Amino acid sequence: VVQYDRDMDDSTRLTPERRSALADATVTEFARAGYEGASLNRIIRAAGMSKSSFYHFVGSKDELFDAVVRMLIDDVAALWTAPAPAEFAEFGARAFWRHVDELLEQFAALSATPALQHLGRIFYLPGTAVSASGARAELLGTVRAWAEGMLRTGRAAGAVRDDLPLDLQADIVFAALRAIDEWALADGAITGERAAVAASAPGLVLRRLLAT
Repeated sequence: VVQYDRDMDDSTRLTPERRSALADATVTEFARAGYEGASLNRIIRAAGMSKSSFYHFVGSKDELFDAVVRMLIDDVAALWTAPAPAEFAEFGARAFWRHVDELLEQFAALSATPALQHLGRIFYLPGTAVSASGARAELLGTVRAWAEGMLRTGRAAGAVRDDLPLDLQADIVFAALRAIDEWALADGAITGERAAVAASAPGLVLRRLLAT
């Protein structure tokens, strides 16, 4: 799979301006037309690239999707890094939920950034044609593993109920948070009342599902 700058020589590396234009054009087209309906020709025109430059960078829709998801993941990572689950275990149950609230506040602020909104718009495409491997699958696996680590830490601190199998509990939490994300991004940008609900809903849902 093509990676947008790490494994490319100078002839295939994009300038920051071209990189931004390609990401914008790709997200807009995939969000508008879906994975199956997205047109590489429309993306090329919207990004202001020649076909030769574009196909020197990626060779297919699948490679483009993966490259742009990796771009956006790196953009988000440059702004924010999720704390390790073990950091939430220091002060017991009350401190666990206080730290969760702080984390959710940080993420709510991050959700207003173009990088995360772009990532959400392309990440939650409907249908089954999106590749089950690559950057999207890697991120889903990473987030799922992080959520399970948080639950394990919360259980050890006495903050999280333990009357369900850990893997099932993690699946439920992951599905609930993903549903909130998809709802918040349904109209493209997270603004107004939808942004307020998206900021408050994760904490409310997590406490109802998990708190002892």
